[in-house]
Amino acid sequence: MTLPVLSLMLVTLLGGTLLTFASRDRARYVALATSVAFLLEVSALLASYTVWPGPVNGSPGYADLESYSWIHLSWLSINYTVGVDGISLILILLTAFLQVATVVYSWEESKHPEAYHGLVLLTCLGCFGVFIALDVLLFFLFWEIVLVPMFFLIGVWGGPRRRYAALKFFVYTHVASIVMLVGLLALVFYSGAKSFDFASVYVAARGLSATVQTFLFLALFFGFGVKFPIVPFHTWLPDAHVEAPTGGSVLLAGLLLKLGGYGLIRWAVEVLPVGMAHLTPLLYVVAFAMIVWGSFVALAQRDLKRLVAYSSINHMGIVLLAIAVYSQLGLLAAVLLMFAHGVVSALLFMASGSVHHTFGTRDISKLGGIARTAPILATMVMVGSLASLGLPALISFPAEFTALLATWDRIGYWVLVPLVILVVTAAFYLWMMQRMLFGPARNVPATAHDLPWYETSAMAILLALIVIYGILPGFLVNVIVNSPVYGFPGFP
Repeated sequence: MTLPVLSLMLVTLLGGTLLTFASRDRARYVALATSVAFLLEVSALLASYTVWPGPVNGSPGYADLESYSWIHLSWLSINYTVGVDGISLILILLTAFLQVATVVYSWEESKHPEAYHGLVLLTCLGCFGVFIALDVLLFFLFWEIVLVPMFFLIGVWGGPRRRYAALKFFVYTHVASIVMLVGLLALVFYSGAKSFDFASVYVAARGLSATVQTFLFLALFFGFGVKFPIVPFHTWLPDAHVEAPTGGSVLLAGLLLKLGGYGLIRWAVEVLPVGMAHLTPLLYVVAFAMIVWGSFVALAQRDLKRLVAYSSINHMGIVLLAIAVYSQLGLLAAVLLMFAHGVVSALLFMASGSVHHTFGTRDISKLGGIARTAPILATMVMVGSLASLGLPALISFPAEFTALLATWDRIGYWVLVPLVILVVTAAFYLWMMQRMLFGPARNVPATAHDLPWYETSAMAILLALIVIYGILPGFLVNVIVNSPVYGFPGFP
């Protein structure tokens, strides 16, 4: 009998989450033990994939596939179906690392630590469920689970305007989720699929007309795109980031934005290729708008956290552009970019939180010369910034270079748009570093000190990933390109 690996991993996260909520003084230890156990399970899962299964019944094959009957009607079956491929595995690995880093960074959280750490684990549980779900209803349930803990993380542990930010986050993303659900249900019923399973929907959707595929893709693009977040539905993101606690910002940028990209690839691009082809010009327009708008607005920010938030819109615009070029190289670039942005943005948000803890402000114009007082913190800010602007030998460079190659291959000189904007990205990060890290000391409290051990340890995990995968991206590339969907018809 094949071991139900993915279900056991879900049980690990669920059990650890419940124990964390039930613990009081020991919540952080339970959360850390759960996170480390999950990371080890993910590592073992990755190590086991030397050969991927081939296509099954006309749809891409998935490893560790589990399917159990859940709701069986005479005219429709809804199952508990889970499985992984190279795309989902990379994002599951990102989830495991960010979960460990977030728990460690928040080690000294004193305000209801059992609830805080429990909500962190519940967020990661929902993200893991999204990445393995291969049934429409199961996917939607995990998708909605993620909204609840993030709403409370922002609303309870956030800044002065936390209630407004939490409500805005919930309303925007929940309304988009309803549109997404309607689109997925319409996809099932219009296609005539006999099951909610991905494989059944994938095959049945091939019989849909171009018009139906186009309308369904548009609905799914909106539903997933608000979480992405696409312009002009991005305004919830800066508010949520600025008000969220540091751990919430890490998960929000590192994982929740990736849910939109993953959902778009899995349930829209793979399933509705004809609709995708008809709406490619729209995707290009939105992607270029995100790239340009995110960069230029970031250039005007004084709050360090808001600067990183707007730069996230810029980077996710490049992800959308890589998806829109609709090629194997573009798919590779999109997944690499999501992993890279997840790690880099997490480091920058942790650094932003530490700057605020240490110096009492995140206003870049009020800070200066902090490298003398906090050299480790300054190093983290510098490495995160250089990685975000795409410096060679750091994690973003192979991902962004692949995206530019894919764009050039498909739409030629339009590649100059993201290429020129990369210069703007470099400008606002270099301006921030020159202003904040170097020069004469400004607004440095007498009590200021460098990072405590737990913040250093959390950032060191992310720093190691940035350097290792920047120099040796082949591990991530091999996992993606050996996945069945990478070579399956639909990604020429």
